[in-house]
Amino acid sequence: MLKRYLLSVTKATAVLLTLILAAGCSSTEGGALPFVSAPTATPLPFALFSAQDVFDVFSRAELGVQNIAEQNLPAREDPSSFGERFVFEIQAIAPLGGQIVVFDTPDQLAAWQAYIERLRNSSATRRNVVYVYFRNNLMLQLNNTLTTAQATAFRLAFEEMTFTP
Repeated sequence: MLKRYLLSVTKATAVLLTLILAAGCSSTEGGALPFVSAPTATPLPFALFSAQDVFDVFSRAELGVQNIAEQNLPAREDPSSFGERFVFEIQAIAPLGGQIVVFDTPDQLAAWQAYIERLRNSSATRRNVVYVYFRNNLMLQLNNTLTTAQATAFRLAFEEMTFTP
């Protein structure tokens, strides 16, 4: 009889503790325990990468980039708003190469994406934007005389960049 009584008290205590914990969890935001704070995620900045980050991955991939020059004047009908713009040569097709455009704001990026889309939709200019890639706050444009395999090597290096705060 004492065993039954102790077993009943033990079960009742377990049920009571469960109810107390459940009530405590449901009364806090998100169901977390009141004494444990949930970690807050730090938002990533828009400008995750720099042009130097791109040139570093190209160098590690041994893609033969040379004669890098900053060129902050827009070409032809390019949108005039961007942070920085660098042109470079690719050894395999020099003096031809490509450009990297660094955007400071999402609006600058959107303007360039719309511009590239307009070029792609025109049969007169489509060929010039065959190898254009966007990544976070960057745009990479490669000359269309590259082979698909050569352009793919640049694209893969560009996509494999990692952000380190």
